[in-house]
Amino acid sequence: MKAHNGIITYQDVEAIETGIADLELPDSTYEMIKASCEKNPIDPALSFFLETSQHNEPMVWNYQDLLRNINQTANFLDHIGADKDTVIAYILPNLPETHCVIWGGQATGIVCAINPLLEADSMAELLNAANATVLVTLAPFPGTD
Repeated sequence: MKAHNGIITYQDVEAIETGIADLELPDSTYEMIKASCEKNPIDPALSFFLETSQHNEPMVWNYQDLLRNINQTANFLDHIGADKDTVIAYILPNLPETHCVIWGGQATGIVCAINPLLEADSMAELLNAANATVLVTLAPFPGTD
């Protein structure tokens, strides 16, 4: 791909996209994770710490664990009847399991993210507008709505 001086016109976008089309890229994030798992299954894929005091000892998922959890999520969604036209919404904070919902949901249907900090009425309006039929969220938790 040739160097460019920024994106100013529609032709600039087309030139960049043409160069990208020549690359051999996976068809989806799922395919990228799967390919990484095949090459390096025990390499770190995702790390997480809930509190900043835990940054030196994060929870680490390797590619094999991540792919297994994504597949479990996709299989569950399929089992409950989700298909390529199903809108799978989620209202979740940024947790490792959230990534499994995103990528397992993309492998199954259409994923719709809803900000968990919104008011309940706004969440309901977005869910209705998206025609979501599956909602993934946290179980009831003391001190939350």
